Amino acid sequence: MNQLVTIWKCGCAPPETFQNLEKGKYKGESVSIKSADIPVNPCMSQKEEKPTLAGVKLKTRKRNIVVPHDPQSFSNAVIDLLTDSYVENGENVQVTLDNASKTLDKAELDFNRYGEVLFEVAFAGRILVGGGSVPSKEEGKLLPFCILKCDEREQIVPYVKWFQAMIRRRPFLVKSLENTLIKLILSLEFYDEKEKTNIAIAMSRCFVLKVGVLPDRVLPSALEDRLVARGTIASFITSLFSDYLSTESVESLVELLRKARVQDRMLEFFPQQKRTWEAFNNHFVEAGLQDFVEYNQKKLHDANLQELKYMIKEMTCGEEPLKAGEVLAAVKEKVAECDFEPLEVVKCCYLGIVEGTLDTAGSKNTQQTQFAVLKNLKMYHKVLLELCNSARLEAALMVTIQVTCYEDSRLLKLFADIIKVLYDVDVLGEDTIKFWYSKGSNPKGRNVFQKDLEPMVKWLDEASEEEEDE
Repeated sequence: MNQLVTIWKCGCAPPETFQNLEKGKYKGESVSIKSADIPVNPCMSQKEEKPTLAGVKLKTRKRNIVVPHDPQSFSNAVIDLLTDSYVENGENVQVTLDNASKTLDKAELDFNRYGEVLFEVAFAGRILVGGGSVPSKEEGKLLPFCILKCDEREQIVPYVKWFQAMIRRRPFLVKSLENTLIKLILSLEFYDEKEKTNIAIAMSRCFVLKVGVLPDRVLPSALEDRLVARGTIASFITSLFSDYLSTESVESLVELLRKARVQDRMLEFFPQQKRTWEAFNNHFVEAGLQDFVEYNQKKLHDANLQELKYMIKEMTCGEEPLKAGEVLAAVKEKVAECDFEPLEVVKCCYLGIVEGTLDTAGSKNTQQTQFAVLKNLKMYHKVLLELCNSARLEAALMVTIQVTCYEDSRLLKLFADIIKVLYDVDVLGEDTIKFWYSKGSNPKGRNVFQKDLEPMVKWLDEASEEEEDE
């Protein structure tokens, strides 16, 4: 007996399965085919779907879109904008540069990425090629005006003011300007003398106008052996100093060099065969920088005095103190080398002995320290006796002793004892002590020290009266 077989047709089965069933027979039985809306699931999973929150968007990870590095396009865009402004302003560079910041603000340019290109265009009129040199005229667009084409400083100043305006709007550009200046310094060999001078003037004006360029980032890069050996750097810093001193003081230039940490490396800017202070002074005197030479000579002189004082400290209070004769010979040799004034030498010798004793006092109490000072002055009195050979030098030595005792509390009560020790060994004379007591003293602690020395002065007066009576 034929039975009616009902088969549910689901969408997951392949069509070939139902080819025979379409004929109405299945294993000899009558069939009826019905379709069912069963979801397709290849894995035949029976898990229920998790509920979802309507209206919530799932965050998807953003892909990093790599923008190709194209400085040439940025350079061309800047050149086009400035050239159009230059033409609109009747080819007036001053007006064009005054409005340059506003002109560039109108365009959407990536200054953060191509800041160095901006300043290269300002300096050379186009983007610089590898090594920092200017490409040939046939390569790329060219700005009709730039710093290297200027004929005088007044034409360069507007560019620096433009840099200042750009950096105020975008402070991150100061690092790009520093990198550009460094690149130009390291590639000075590719430029002629006029272009080198223009670069030096532009850098000088950046420091004067306080654009934000850090001296310690830029100036040390000039100590490049390759350029120093050729004398290129010596010529460059001469132009830099000359322009800076045309409007600023020598003290300001020295402070600039101190910030750049090159104040003690000035000779390194010159070739090896010219690294002497005599050649240094002659070079800058010929360049018309006499004030700078005089200031540097004074600074060098003070440094040599400090070296002399330190040398005396080591010889008198070091681990192996020398004899007075050996110390005196070393001092005379140093004096002949550096041409010191006698007054400076006497002062250095006294301070070297006393300060050396105080520095090595360690854990000694005040009384022990005072005893050590008097002992060393007596031990090395021959050095002072040899150098302190006039009444003027004796008076100056007394003033030095007075000031030293006033400024160091450990010596405050030792003034009269020091004078007595030096009088006993003939370093100080009777007339010098009386002169100091009457009118030759320094204002620092005068009343206190005069009172301390009063018994000795009275004793000297009494001894003089007794000699006269005899």
